[in-house]
Formats: sequence, C-alpha cells, structure tokens
Amino acid sequence: MMDPMADDTDTQPEPVLPPDGSDRPASDHDEQARTDPRAGAAETDVTDVAAGRVSAANVRAVLIAVIVGAVALGATLFAAGYFDPVAEENGGPRLAANGSTLARSKPGACITWDKSGALAPVDCSAPHKFEVAGEPANTLPADAKYPSEQQLAALREQVCTPVVAEYLGQRLDPKSRYQLGLLTAGEKAWEGGDRTMRCGIQTVDGAGTVIETTGKVANQDKATSWPVGTCIGINDRRQPTVPVDCSAPHAFEVTATVDLRQKFPDASWPTAAQQEDYLGGVCPDRTTAWFGAQDGLRKSGLQLQWNTISQPSWTAGARTAVCFVASSDGKTFTPITGSAKSPNLLIDGKKPVMPTFPGAPAPKPGG
Repeated sequence: MMDPMADDTDTQPEPVLPPDGSDRPASDHDEQARTDPRAGAAETDVTDVAAGRVSAANVRAVLIAVIVGAVALGATLFAAGYFDPVAEENGGPRLAANGSTLARSKPGACITWDKSGALAPVDCSAPHKFEVAGEPANTLPADAKYPSEQQLAALREQVCTPVVAEYLGQRLDPKSRYQLGLLTAGEKAWEGGDRTMRCGIQTVDGAGTVIETTGKVANQDKATSWPVGTCIGINDRRQPTVPVDCSAPHAFEVTATVDLRQKFPDASWPTAAQQEDYLGGVCPDRTTAWFGAQDGLRKSGLQLQWNTISQPSWTAGARTAVCFVASSDGKTFTPITGSAKSPNLLIDGKKPVMPTFPGAPAPKPGG
C-alpha cells in the first residue's frame, strides 16, 4: 500500500482514469491526464521494430524431439527478436503527475500511484511505478502551449535519454524491460507556469499501463522475460505481441527462464555460441521437467526454442534467457491455442501431429 504525503492532501487530484480503466497517474490540476506515448509504437516485427514490442535480437530456434531411449534429435531454425520490451499501445501511458510530489522528487527517488491518481514517494525496495533519474532541461519556449501527445513523445526521447544515461552511467538498453519515462505537472499547471518535469525509468505492459517494479533499476536484471507458463500473443502478421491467456491464439509459451550468471558469473559477455552451448543443454532438461513427461514435447508437436543475449544488452545488465515452445518456420509463427500441456492444444486450429523419425512407428490417428 502506498502512503500519500500529508502535505499533498490539499492538492489531492480527483480520480482520473483513462477510458480503458488502466491504472495511470492523474494531475492535481487536470481533469484528464495527458499522455506520454512511446514514439513510433508498432506491431511486432520479427526482424526489426524500434523501441517496440519485439526486435533485433537473434534467436536460434532448435527443434528438440525426445523419442525412445531419451535420444534427442535436433533441427535448427532461425528466428529474430522475441525479447525486446513491450511498446505502449494506444498512445502509451498517461503520465501527468501531482506537482508538489513531483517538484520534491530527487534523482534516485521512487514514486507510485493508485487508481485515484494520488502520487506518493515510496522506498525503492517497495513496489513502485517510476524511478526518478533527474530533471530535464526544458527546451520549449516560455510561452509554449502544453505539448501534444506526439510532442511529449519526442520531448521524452530528446530530453530524457541523456538524463537517464547520466543517472545509470550508461544508455538505457533499448531491449531492456525498462523504458524511459517522463512525468509532467499537467496541462493546467503548465498553463499556470508550472513546468515541472522529471525523467525516469519505468516498466509498461502491452496495454500501455505502467506496472509496478521492486528495487533500484541499477541492481536489477534488465532482460525482458516472463514467468514460466506465460503465453505471448500473436498478431495478424504472425509475430509475437504481449502476454495473453493461453486459451487465446498465441505465438509461444514460456517453459523456463535461465539465469546465465549461474554459468557465466563474470562481467564479461559470453559469446552467442557459448550461450547456445549452455542453453542447448539446459532448455531441453527444464522443458521436459515442465511438461512432466519425457515425451511431452514430442507429443505437443511444438518446437523448443530459446534466446541469447547480445553484448550491448549484457553490458547494460541483461542476464536472463527464456526457453519457450512454438511452431515457427523461422520467419513467422503459427497460431497456437491452449497451453502446450493441455489436451485441448491446437496448432493453427488443428490437433498436434507428433513428428516421425527413421525407425520410429508412425503416430496413430488422434495422437
């Protein structure tokens, strides 16, 4: 629970929520919070999407099939970029803030808010939604009107990128689960001469809602990952999107997360080949354990895949790789419905067909 500051009660903002009901902070002056969108938010592209949902990380996809005697046969697929941060949709999170709380915030402070829109400073070890990096230079003319959503997006990239880089001691990794954030005092406060702004760091889900994190960013694993059993949706271009219920069409399902520090404790980056060698042993074992049966993966008809971490992402603090099951030709994904462990699993609307191998009997109709 957050503890609103006592001296903010006289300026407590009225409950202001966007039409989608997401939990976003409201201004103590505005009747409606303004929006700070990510610039160029786009649908997932398996090759390259800037500051968006998925891009640019080369992922080696390996088909693992376990047959009699626990012999694994592998065929290599190549896919790209499932593990970039989620972009804000529909204009991104609305980030107008309570001016008095905002004005007092210093670099390293953490801020949270509830559905009423009331902001409160909290210890960074507690759940929070924004870590303050610093105060940006206001590059707008003194008589400028309150920025539009597009202007706020451009302003954030322009003024917050160097502020956050100085705060962290390096640029924020674009593939990180953390993103640039910008808080303002709101439109009415702006019109009254209050140009208070703070740059910071936040995490946003696929619906554009700022979500809680715990701990200072500098001390956290920066890799984008999801809990085991999470299903990642699929768009009309057959590319991954955001977490969805596994009963909905999705691109892949997470079977394990792997802390690469267990194998590579040094700060130096392990090459992609070194990561491949390690994950090629870990992911099959953990996925088999996740299925709870030696032939669970084979019966699912899916492929076992995993990602590796690039050198820039490793340097920026990413350490977690993700093992997952999917049906992919290396460029696009086939829609999956139902968990890979479910008897109701469908791949492109059809029951799974177990792969056959030389010397292995053909599967019986119906699996």
